[in-house]
Amino acid sequence: MMILICRPAISNGAVQNRLRSAHTERASRMESAIVAVTRKTRTAIFKHLVGLVLFGVLVGVPFTTGAAPSSNVAYRRIDVQDAATGESFPAALWYPTRAAPAPLFLTGSLSGCRLPAMLCRLIAFEMQVANNAPPADGKFGFIVISHGAGGLSLNHRDLAMALASHGYVVAAPTHPRGKDNDISGVGVWVGRPKQVSRVIDALLEDAELGSHIQGERIGVVGHSNGGYAALAVAGAKPSPAAIVAHCRQHPDDSKFCSYGGAATREATGKVGDIPDVRDPRVRAIVLMAPNTAPFTDDALAQVAVPVRVYGAERDDLTLVRYHAERLAKALPPQTEYVLVKRTGHFSFVASFPGVLKLVAGEGAQDPEGFNRNALHEVMNREIVDFFDRKLPSGQNTPDKGAQPAPSRGPRDSKGGQDRGGGCLGPSCCGPELRASTDRGSRCSPRPLSASVRQTEAASIGEHDWH
Repeated sequence: MMILICRPAISNGAVQNRLRSAHTERASRMESAIVAVTRKTRTAIFKHLVGLVLFGVLVGVPFTTGAAPSSNVAYRRIDVQDAATGESFPAALWYPTRAAPAPLFLTGSLSGCRLPAMLCRLIAFEMQVANNAPPADGKFGFIVISHGAGGLSLNHRDLAMALASHGYVVAAPTHPRGKDNDISGVGVWVGRPKQVSRVIDALLEDAELGSHIQGERIGVVGHSNGGYAALAVAGAKPSPAAIVAHCRQHPDDSKFCSYGGAATREATGKVGDIPDVRDPRVRAIVLMAPNTAPFTDDALAQVAVPVRVYGAERDDLTLVRYHAERLAKALPPQTEYVLVKRTGHFSFVASFPGVLKLVAGEGAQDPEGFNRNALHEVMNREIVDFFDRKLPSGQNTPDKGAQPAPSRGPRDSKGGQDRGGGCLGPSCCGPELRASTDRGSRCSPRPLSASVRQTEAASIGEHDWH
């Protein structure tokens, strides 16, 4: 196997995102807060926010956004029908375009914010995109992003924009909550993988984008329960009995096994045998703090597509030793595993706007000294590079402004520079890597990824950002 080393991480910036009703409740509170703040009838909140903005203007406080600007990326929303329930669910789309971008402010329900921009910037998700613009000419890869339990389409919008600006069509559904709790039950174990497949169907049939998508270049990214969905469509057959066995065998994994309470355990017990939900169109997957308890080691060994796994060292919901690390050992030797130090379960979710941080719960909070945006800046580049390497294009690329990043060349097994010029291994990590993240320090201006050396385990990478 291989080892990936040398990249920043950021300390435990959030905690818990995966499978329990507490998380779903926090997401519901966040969604309610978004809607409430954007309604003009909530005059008290409106006046309070206006006062905050006016005060900031008077004292010279800049109101900025953490979202990285991106050119030549278009956005639009579609609705997809769940084949099992008939329920429609929204999906956010990002894709290459030649149109000029402009600020777009969206709530968690993908509705536009109609307040003044300086207020929307505090209470809605901002993206620099060309809204409803036509796609650029060319053929593109296609990536589906599946969020964690109780999450939203926009949870990984920064990654979606990074991929779109490098020549991919990206779709991120808001998975239906259904009558269960988005943590367990048929709606999760069967519904989520099938919803990913339905999104693929919808995009391949889309009048504007379908003809641009290269069917042999389809991948999935999943966080937490989204990681479960990605593994399922990649060929790992889930089993509720595996969850029961995991919790019986590992009583120290108490937070995971008790999350959601009796309702979650009851929903799991009612699932029964889960049908094969593999989608052969999926050719590569990326997993972030994945929930792997529903799979036996034998089931995980059936995954035959390239996989890159990100584990969070301080994840206390999907503990690394029982999820990401175990997964890396069970998957084929070519699996790429990156352990990001000083990070928590929600560190892989994009940052929230200022006011929403106050109502979104622990998932939006970072400890002092942790720079979530800096982590994502590096991780997003790595994920783009992974798909460029594993889903190579032999056909047309987008017009200029949305060109895929070149894949890196063969790596030096002793670390250091790879032959393509990237920064690899501990030998390239000078004192600047240990400098304060507030100064935006980097080990190299090039993508910081993996040194490669053979081990008995899967590819294990450690990114540490002090």
